[in-house]
Amino acid sequence: MATIAQIAAELGLSKSTVSRALRGVPGIAADTVAQVTAAADRLGYVPSIAAAGLSTGRNHTVGVVVPSLNRWFYNSVLTGITRTLADTAYDVILYDLDRPHGGGTRTFSRALLRQRVDAVITVATVFSADELAEFAHFDVPMIAVGPPTAGLRTIGIDDIAIMSAATAHVVELGHRRLGLLGGFDAETPPHRNAIDREQAFMRTALAAGATVDPSWMLAGGYRVDSAIRAVSELFRSPSRPTALVCASDDMAFGAMYALQLAGLRVPEDVSVVSIDGHEYSEAYDLTTCRQDPEAQGVLAARAIIAEVEGAEPPSSFPTAGFELIVRGSTAPPS
Repeated sequence: MATIAQIAAELGLSKSTVSRALRGVPGIAADTVAQVTAAADRLGYVPSIAAAGLSTGRNHTVGVVVPSLNRWFYNSVLTGITRTLADTAYDVILYDLDRPHGGGTRTFSRALLRQRVDAVITVATVFSADELAEFAHFDVPMIAVGPPTAGLRTIGIDDIAIMSAATAHVVELGHRRLGLLGGFDAETPPHRNAIDREQAFMRTALAAGATVDPSWMLAGGYRVDSAIRAVSELFRSPSRPTALVCASDDMAFGAMYALQLAGLRVPEDVSVVSIDGHEYSEAYDLTTCRQDPEAQGVLAARAIIAEVEGAEPPSSFPTAGFELIVRGSTAPPS
């Protein structure tokens, strides 16, 4: 990792100027701050906790890392976090990984350190091994919301239990030809919950003696558009499931639209069950296993502030609950 001296030599500046630019001290020209910040990211500079001021007192700031701001789950968790922190007079530094940074390089860890955060909450983020290694420089409380993240305490649902419940619902209705619209995406690393949900689906379906043709195992990437394409292609084939189990409501919305385009009726021709409890699920008459991501965000914010204020940190958190909400998108097979 680079030092302040190396950054100063790279840019032809004094070490004091580089140090003040990195710490946000007033009086440094904006273009100089930009040059120093870019060089620090490029050279891999990580300030020490002492230098960043994290060990000298609280800054009443929490860093929140999200993969994107255009998904219901992320926004719901973020709403719970921000409302709770506002009530306790803590500010949020939001790091949206879907936004370009430094030519596409994710440098959120160094950026958060330079902002002198008191704690970090990550929301359903898949980290590389190098990014996880950078967390060693964080001498602050950290909590993950969503799928389990290596090295971090996690607040979230039991993905195996919730997918097993969704699958069991259509099995109990009598369906024995089951398809899965899962969260895998060929363009990005898989979330842990995509793996857990697929395995839970297969175990529950096979234990019931159901047929699961490999061509009925679809990758939707937790996105509406991907779900539309995958389901449209599947139902052009004569080999079809009578029920689709979707790993998220967003994908279920896409599946239902694709089935409509194919001239098929839900649930008369194909039943659709899902996971999440999206705010639009009732309007779609979608049977879903409802969770409460906003409440998960509230819990994360309260726990992280308690730790910042000196409370003994828990080693783990209780699993968030869920509830099967049966609506009109599922029925016994024709």
